[in-house]
Amino acid sequence: MKITAVQNRILNLTKNVKFQLFLTAAALLFLFRLFFKPDDVLMLQVINEILVVTSVSFFILYLLDFLSKRSFSPVSMVMNVGILNAFLFFMMTFSGTILTGLFGDLSLEESRSGLVYYLVLFFYVFLLLISFSYFFITFKEFYFLKQKKNVSKHFNTMIIFILLASFTAMFGEKWDLEYISLSFFFISILLIVINSIKISWIAFIVKKEKLYVLFLSVIIAILFIVNIVNASDGNSYKLVLDHFSPSLTTFFKLIMIYGIIYYSILFFTTLFHLPTAEVYDRKAQEVTSLQYFSKLITQVLDFDELAETVTDIATKVCNAHGSWIVWKADNEFKNIATKNIGYVDVKLMTEYLHDIFINKADEKTEIVTLEKFNRRRELSEDYSVIAVTPLKAHNEIKGFLLTVKKSDFIFDEEDKNALETFGDYASVSIENSRLLEQSIEKERLEKELDVAREIQRKILPAAEPQYKNLSIASVFIPAFEVGGDYYDFFEIEDDKLGFVIADVSGKGISAAFIMAEVKGIFESLSRTSQSPREIFIKANEILRRALDRKTFVSAAYGIIDVQKETLYYSRAGHCPVLLIRGETVEVLKPAGIGLGLTHSKEFADALEEDTIELKGNDIIVLYTDGITEAKNSELEDFGEKLFEQILIENRHEDAGTISKKVISEISYFSKNYPQHDDITLVIIKWKQKLLNNGDKEWQNLAPQLNTGAM
Repeated sequence: MKITAVQNRILNLTKNVKFQLFLTAAALLFLFRLFFKPDDVLMLQVINEILVVTSVSFFILYLLDFLSKRSFSPVSMVMNVGILNAFLFFMMTFSGTILTGLFGDLSLEESRSGLVYYLVLFFYVFLLLISFSYFFITFKEFYFLKQKKNVSKHFNTMIIFILLASFTAMFGEKWDLEYISLSFFFISILLIVINSIKISWIAFIVKKEKLYVLFLSVIIAILFIVNIVNASDGNSYKLVLDHFSPSLTTFFKLIMIYGIIYYSILFFTTLFHLPTAEVYDRKAQEVTSLQYFSKLITQVLDFDELAETVTDIATKVCNAHGSWIVWKADNEFKNIATKNIGYVDVKLMTEYLHDIFINKADEKTEIVTLEKFNRRRELSEDYSVIAVTPLKAHNEIKGFLLTVKKSDFIFDEEDKNALETFGDYASVSIENSRLLEQSIEKERLEKELDVAREIQRKILPAAEPQYKNLSIASVFIPAFEVGGDYYDFFEIEDDKLGFVIADVSGKGISAAFIMAEVKGIFESLSRTSQSPREIFIKANEILRRALDRKTFVSAAYGIIDVQKETLYYSRAGHCPVLLIRGETVEVLKPAGIGLGLTHSKEFADALEEDTIELKGNDIIVLYTDGITEAKNSELEDFGEKLFEQILIENRHEDAGTISKKVISEISYFSKNYPQHDDITLVIIKWKQKLLNNGDKEWQNLAPQLNTGAM
């Protein structure tokens, strides 16, 4: 930013210096003409011409800098030249009457003197200087516009000879040196002709602009001719200008001749370019479209917006009367992004082309006529031919770009090539847009999953309940971001602990939502009943309204009465409860079916509740099938036997150590196979020691560890 500011200041200072130099040279010229009469003295004439040339040069340099920050199209510059020429025409036409009325016969020397005369003269010359300086600058801009080679030396040579022709104009007939100025004058005209032929920019404007330039060039060339005729001998304009500076008169005459030659050549050049104007416009449109789509490939765009852009540009690329996209989704074809065509027409022609959509396999554009279309009369327009361009991504056709033309119009080979190239770019752009939408949707889902994961974390117990005669550990590892497994503990009374483990059919978000509802149900029912069987019966009735026919919940519910050293438990279609007692594993499997499988009396009739008297170091294990069905690279299950073996081998450890050992073995077993189901494990170890005096006293046999929910 600092560098740019400094550069701008320097540039502005340079402009001011050039303008100040122009004002200084003009002021010196004014004073010189006011006090001296250089007409008859060669030295004074030379000084006069030097001051004139210096003033004109500084003004043109200032004007070049002033206009350099402004951008003008070639057509607008041609238009400006025409307007300025018209201004000169009226100025030259009426200047004679005005100047004669003010000063009399300007051919008399006594009429060309005095302060008022020189003030009017300088103002008049300044208006001409502005006009002809702008003409000169536009000729320079036109000369270098769209040139691919360095041609500055030709233009600079022409400028040198124009300056020489202008400066030597003071050697008039009175000194018999007019041949010098005439030589430079004719060489300047020859260079003007040569440089005027080099018109490159006309090929880069569209047909409409070419027609506009063709019309303007005729008018401008005529205005230049009229103006140079008005500047002939005997005209007040010519008398005033000759008296002021012969060099300036010659410079203005050469600029007008330049205008006549340039705009005459421009007329014929434009005329010769007209037959190919449509081809150029079409190629320019194709290139612009492809450049535009090159940018779209990396831009963030809505799919619908991009599809509209595709059909809009496709219509322009091949001069079609309408276009639309047939997009393939779930083996169905959907019409989208219609452009310049009615929905009914699109529907009818899409149905007609259905077989082509089904069987199309290559990437070529296919031209289909509507001659055999039996419903053609139902179309609102007289469409005759359709171009079908596949839109492919990852070697799979995702859809079709269709462009249609009316009668007497055809798709030629260039149209096909353009559509195929355009279709490739459009395919990539559309696929990127779809991937972007999927990425945004994925990001949105991930955020929702983060929220769901946090909610589920809060739903599960933050820590196991603390009982001095119980060692409790729990583990929950979801297969995905969230899971459908559930476990919980309920401190019913000071000496009673309820616990539940459940597994919702299915996985992911839907299972997690059902799990959240199941938690609320069991938490509420645990306060109203101390019978696992009754709790399951009531839970099944409540879930009638929450579960569909395809969803069910398996669960196991138990209550430990610490005072009575008793376990009450029931099972609703869940994995068995394991009781590790000594070196044996008892599989506790009371009858019961899953919650939600039936809401008839059959559920209650099938449900059983068992009771077990607990003994010292008994271990109660509840789990979901994610443990026993964990697989290795050979697709072998972890299985019940290996699970029970680990439990027996570690029976002397506390619950936390046992759970860590189980999870470690499962992880090692399935290290080469991804987890496909939620893993939930709850271990409760009963710790009791019977003293010699026959009284029962609770004593910790294992350290009190709070492993927390994993």
